[in-house]
Parts: sequence; C-alpha cells; structure tokens
Amino acid sequence: MLFLALIVSFFVGAIPFGVIIGNICGVDVRSVGSGNIGATNVWRALGPKWGAISFSLDVLKGVAGPFIARMLVGGDAHVAIAACGVLAVLGHTFSPFLKFKGGKGIATSLGAMLGMMPIVGLLIFAIWGVFLGITRMVSAASVISCVALPILAFVLHAPAPFIIVAALMSLVAFVKHIPNLKRIVAGVEPKVGKPKPV
Repeated sequence: MLFLALIVSFFVGAIPFGVIIGNICGVDVRSVGSGNIGATNVWRALGPKWGAISFSLDVLKGVAGPFIARMLVGGDAHVAIAACGVLAVLGHTFSPFLKFKGGKGIATSLGAMLGMMPIVGLLIFAIWGVFLGITRMVSAASVISCVALPILAFVLHAPAPFIIVAALMSLVAFVKHIPNLKRIVAGVEPKVGKPKPV
C-alpha cells in the first residue's frame, strides 16, 4: 500500500491548478509575468480571487500527501507520511503533466507541513504572513519561512522523519528562490500592490 500511496500523492501533487485556472480564464500563466505556475503569478496575471483559489488548491495538494499515507498505510507510519508529503511537493515542482516542469512548491510544502505537523504548519504560515506584511515581497517571506521551518520542527520535537523532510523542502525551496534573492539584492524584486519594475 505504501507504493500506491506514494504514486497517488505524486500525481495529486502534479495537478497544475495554476495552469488549469489560467486556461479557464483564457490565459497561459506560463507566458505572462514570471512564467511560474504558482499562486503568486496567477495572482499577478488574473487577480486576487484566482490567486487565492490557486493558492488554496496548491495547499490542499500538499495536505493530500500525508492524508493519503494515513488512509492507505496507517496513522503512525511517520516515514510513509513524510514520504507522501515529499512526493506531493515533487509532483508540483516536477509535474509530468507539464513535461516535468512546475512551480516552486511553497504553497504545496505548506500543505504538506499542515498535513504532517499542523502546529508547525500554522506557525510557518503566520511567519510568512508577518514578513509578507513587512517586506511586501512574497519571495522574501517565503525564504524566511524556509529558514524557520526546520528550526520550528526541531524545537517542537516533531518526529525525526518530519524534521528531515522539513529541512529538505526548505533547501529545495531556497534554491528555487535564488533568482528572487538576486533581484532583492538588486532592488528590483516586485512587491505586492506595486507595479513590477521595468
């Protein structure tokens, strides 16, 4: 049942909701803005309503991984739960429906954390929200949350497999945000509510 749980988690995570929403609205989100399929680019391309829907669906994909593991393998199978959370995020990041391309995985990682460690997930979401308000940059808030995630998981005594997964997800998300970090340093990273610098 573990193999089935892993496969299902991956393909649920791989559903490109940002692209689907864009198609519904007649826009290929991969050809506008940053070209990313995630909620931030959907928000910029289609507005807050569709951005929020995209974000919520991507979070739910992450929640689905641990949920599937608990249903098919068992509620106390920490390794299986963690693995299915990872597979959901990898599905989003390397979607076979998009020739193994995808988003940065922030929303789906948040969902996986909520599914594995609800308290840690909620705290990370709160940290993300606070720093989004301070910096007005989704990328900056995401990077700070990536740094905080494994630390919180460790401090709150999460099971070892969950801590390892939190660290790996944070590392992948951090690497995915290196271009954003370069733009932040250069002072050209777009801010929420402000036009993108030309």
